[in-house]
Amino acid sequence: MSKLSLHIGSEVSLKDFSFSQLIVAVKNLFDTEGIPGLVKVLVTLIEQMLIRSGVECPYCKTNELHRHSEGHRRVKTSIGEVRLTLSRLVCMKCKKTFVPFNRLFDIDPYSRKSREFEKLSLETITNQSFRRSARNLNDTMGFSTSHTTLHRWFNRTDSVNMNVNKKVDFLIADGTGFKRAKRDKFDSNKGSIKVLIGYNKNGDVIPFGAWTRASWKDIGRYVKKENHPSDKIKFKPIAGTLITDGEEEMVRQLKKLAMSHQRCLFHMTHELTPLLRYKDIVGKDEALKISEELNELLYLDLPETDADPLKSLEDKLKIEIKLKAMKEAIDAFIKELHALGYAKAKTFVENAKAQLFTYIDNWIKTGISNPKVTSLVERMMREIKRRIKRMGYRWSENGAEKMTRLILLQLSSTKHFWETQWQEKMGINANIKLTFLGITVDQV
Repeated sequence: MSKLSLHIGSEVSLKDFSFSQLIVAVKNLFDTEGIPGLVKVLVTLIEQMLIRSGVECPYCKTNELHRHSEGHRRVKTSIGEVRLTLSRLVCMKCKKTFVPFNRLFDIDPYSRKSREFEKLSLETITNQSFRRSARNLNDTMGFSTSHTTLHRWFNRTDSVNMNVNKKVDFLIADGTGFKRAKRDKFDSNKGSIKVLIGYNKNGDVIPFGAWTRASWKDIGRYVKKENHPSDKIKFKPIAGTLITDGEEEMVRQLKKLAMSHQRCLFHMTHELTPLLRYKDIVGKDEALKISEELNELLYLDLPETDADPLKSLEDKLKIEIKLKAMKEAIDAFIKELHALGYAKAKTFVENAKAQLFTYIDNWIKTGISNPKVTSLVERMMREIKRRIKRMGYRWSENGAEKMTRLILLQLSSTKHFWETQWQEKMGINANIKLTFLGITVDQV
């Protein structure tokens, strides 16, 4: 174990002294010089240990080396800008020079940022614009990073790749629009982001991905291919239930990925109101009243699973009776819409009828209830819309897709995937341990 003595210059007047003043002075010292300075000292120590342990030339593998020169390097980190002085060695055989400490760095040879600062920057830009993120980082870190630099790091990052080869209990699909930087051949700047998220009965939300340049057909084929090891065997669905807002193309292309399909009940009532108002030309109050009637017919609170077989059987019989009554009520509701002449609303509810109560059917079969609505993904979609539409516009398709994936990775309950990915990038392990052993005081 190597011991380091921490030496601090102090000028203290006991006649004009306060504890708060001491705290502020210590904070200012460590914010501006202390921690980056300590890192610089540690790097010098580790470099000396590395050279003493024996270094080989990376080109000819000999150890006939001499000190050539020293190089200075500034690296932006989350603790401040660290100024390093690194030794350059020359090989006496091949005459080539190299910096031995570079092999310990988790950054590129010419990079001016640490990976943990890159991670902090990416987490910052998912919450606010690039310009505001730059100002925020500048105020917090004490050194300048321009918004164009943040944008360049964002464009180059590969930390948004997602593995879709996984099984989940529920699969939730949704989408939103954004304004593209370039117009298409039809002079339209409207873009679309498609999001696919998994959800497990234990509460884990697992992102599958986000796409701006793929159709639901392309996404369905891609996910199926990644989860289908061979065409010689039958494809097994990767989810128990697919939950959607009912978009026909989405359902048609993704339903093969799940064993059953559940319509989002929130979207049912949410979309019925404008359909009545603008398609069937119904007054606002009447449309809201009809939507509320539908809302009351759709929801049923299911009991928790019971370990007692007899009690569980009794619950199932009760739920089956209620389910039958609910389906009859929906049939009556459809007939009422037909009698009132609301053709569009009648067709809308009738087409969705078969997928409205999948959550009850699944509970009867398994004792597990799937989500009735896509509210689990609604918060993510709100954050995506806020970042893509309100805090940024004129996105490239690649940029909108990458930003959406960053948000998914950081907001999902499986954020440890994001953290684990960066642990590997930063080379985090248990090989470094620092402890405070005390401070020596030299009287001047």
